[in-house]
Amino acid sequence: MNDPKPTSLALRQRYEREYILPIAKALFEIEPRCQSMLLAVGQYWCDEATDAVHDNLIACEARDPAWPQAAQVYPGAIGDTETLALLLKESAEGHEVCELDLAQGLLFSLARKQAFPDGKAVFTLDNNSDMIVAFASYCHEVSDQEQPSYRSHTPYGIVRRPAPGEDARVEIIGTMHRPEREDRWDVLEHDGIISGFDANDPLPSPHDLHRVASKPRRDPVLLYASIGLLILATVLVLSRC
Repeated sequence: MNDPKPTSLALRQRYEREYILPIAKALFEIEPRCQSMLLAVGQYWCDEATDAVHDNLIACEARDPAWPQAAQVYPGAIGDTETLALLLKESAEGHEVCELDLAQGLLFSLARKQAFPDGKAVFTLDNNSDMIVAFASYCHEVSDQEQPSYRSHTPYGIVRRPAPGEDARVEIIGTMHRPEREDRWDVLEHDGIISGFDANDPLPSPHDLHRVASKPRRDPVLLYASIGLLILATVLVLSRC
């Protein structure tokens, strides 16, 4: 007899307890300006899977950050200063406002390293399987991997810096947009069911998905330069640890 599968709620609660909270605790220790950490989730085709659900963590100066502004770059935001400057320059030149998480990769790499010293989290979820079961109900209808993360994702929870002597906790602030997606382990056996696509149909073109057509496309050269700088900084810092 097969063991019963955990419910979507049980998966989320364990994910919060064993993955999100340790990262938040490390983040608050590393970055004194950080007063809260947002967890956002999005479901969209990402090269290898039509149904993949992705998380996005954002370090915020505010205890009650506003969405989507908290996920967009702004002067003085928490993050790598050089990468932030590049992203602000790109945004000011008339492109769509860039995502703040592009400037926070190094910060979260350090937080994960501190939270999980052996290099691997005790518990996490796979984007292409149990992450779908856990969080698809909190995602909008299928987004687009070419959208900025503040459009493809939606807030799920927030962890605020706790008072001295208190424990941090995850507060659920998201809306369950699709309750019919709860506990749907069966969709993993039928590629594409949960997102409305079928494995026998051609993959949707990003141009056919949800896009804000009125916004100009960002310059890929500058974007890749930002990410390259971020990766280089991460390698240099971690190599010295």
